[in-house]
Amino acid sequence: MFIEYARWLRTNYQFPQRVIVYIKEDNLLKNTQSGEPASGTFFGPYEKTEEPYIRIATGDFQLLKKEEGVFQAAFTILNTLSHEIQHYYQWLDDEEFDEEIAINGAAELTEEYITFFVEGFLKDKFPQCFR
Repeated sequence: MFIEYARWLRTNYQFPQRVIVYIKEDNLLKNTQSGEPASGTFFGPYEKTEEPYIRIATGDFQLLKKEEGVFQAAFTILNTLSHEIQHYYQWLDDEEFDEEIAINGAAELTEEYITFFVEGFLKDKFPQCFR
């Protein structure tokens, strides 16, 4: 799931500064700045020559899948990554981290990918419908 999403992101968006993404098996992570629990975190170093990184918690995927279904569980996890990518772009642009912008931008980004994914799936399964 993440590999395909990362491939799509690199094809469709610019990442002028490499960002490492760590996928963790934990249900939640500890935000290193606030100490609060979080499903994802972004660290942008003060020096732009140093690499930023993102951490994503995926340990609750099976619970989410059971409670909400596989589609919503996948959306939730991918949307967490999309949210942290919004913070990455805010960091690149030397902007203050804005949660509202990150939330809205993440939803748009994740929905864009899901649309791409579903259309590709449908084209593979039902090519006659796309002629």
